[in-house]
Amino acid sequence: MKMSWGIELWDQYDHLATHTLKGIEFLEKYSQFIKDRCAIENEYASKLRKLTKNYHIKKKSDEDLQFSTCKSFISMLNEINDMAGQHELISENLNLSIVKEINSFAKELRDERKTHLQEGAKLQANIQASLNQLEKSKKCYEKAFKESEKASENYKKALDDLHLSRIELEKARVNSVTKLQQSEDCKTDYKNQLQKTNEAQKQHYFELMPKVFQDLQNMDEKRILSIQTFMKHMTDVQRQALPVINKCLDEINRAADSI
Repeated sequence: MKMSWGIELWDQYDHLATHTLKGIEFLEKYSQFIKDRCAIENEYASKLRKLTKNYHIKKKSDEDLQFSTCKSFISMLNEINDMAGQHELISENLNLSIVKEINSFAKELRDERKTHLQEGAKLQANIQASLNQLEKSKKCYEKAFKESEKASENYKKALDDLHLSRIELEKARVNSVTKLQQSEDCKTDYKNQLQKTNEAQKQHYFELMPKVFQDLQNMDEKRILSIQTFMKHMTDVQRQALPVINKCLDEINRAADSI
């Protein structure tokens, strides 16, 4: 049973972001390996051609051509020259069918990864904004509650103060009622914000972020399978050249038998 990133690794967002980047970089490194191999195949082919050219008998009237060993040697050089062409073909096919495909696919993965990470960052910003609003509502309620208690206490003191005028007493009463209402309003706002934040957190951690994790996991698994496919494709490209190379080797044997 495979691991689910959205469940087992729900708190490893930054690590997974790094992991997926390294995965894409590994794919690009594999592309560079194939590219370097293409260069080696071309270099090898070029050196084989140069070698056969240097050892080829220049003049057809050369007396050595009458000997079977020389004729067989020339035949061998021709076959090796043809084998060089197969190495050039391997290089060309590797470059066209693997290097270009990997580079294109790696770009797609980078764009896809960027989209998923941007979505994750947006979700994290949203939940943080909700938490910030909750904290703001909490502080507002705490402040309003303290002011309400103080206003209520002042009103009680005013009731016991026989020296206060009716106007001052009414002012204290109105202030107490106003502060109490403000406290209740802040309490209601805090309660509503708490409920909204709890619901947002539940959705964030159990639905939205797990989907981002799953999308990243699907992307990474797609990358892994692509490496498997590209490696097998590389062997297929080389196998396609083997029949011609083997034929060249058979011709060399046939030339040797003619000595």
